[in-house]
Amino acid sequence: MVGSVPIFQGLSEKTVKAIASQGKELSYSAGDPIVNEGTMGVGFYLLLDGKAEVRKTGKVLASLGKGQFFGEMSLIDELPRSADVVAVAPTRCWALTSWAFSGLVKAHPEISLVMLKELVKRLRAAQSSPTS
Repeated sequence: MVGSVPIFQGLSEKTVKAIASQGKELSYSAGDPIVNEGTMGVGFYLLLDGKAEVRKTGKVLASLGKGQFFGEMSLIDELPRSADVVAVAPTRCWALTSWAFSGLVKAHPEISLVMLKELVKRLRAAQSSPTS
């Protein structure tokens, strides 16, 4: 499933396995916070099963399900979380810390290029979308 994440797509099977081996599986019950707004962002999360909501000041910004992810920017900048993410059903996540990611990038520099391409793609899409 790690290889299906856009920021990791296009990497060799060997590199994807290296990434997967550095993550950890975590489980949450319905109602459990996965991350809290304002706390330091030190990890990336991929939902393996279950459902979660991204919330800011009580308002639901997004619903996430199997195969969706969040926290990719924290792999790089380690800044505080901009929203809460709460499990709304029993949920299993695969999580990768920023320090594990840093070691992976040093050992497999191709990760940087693939990730940069995806982030630039997102930036271009954001720049071309109408603002409100």
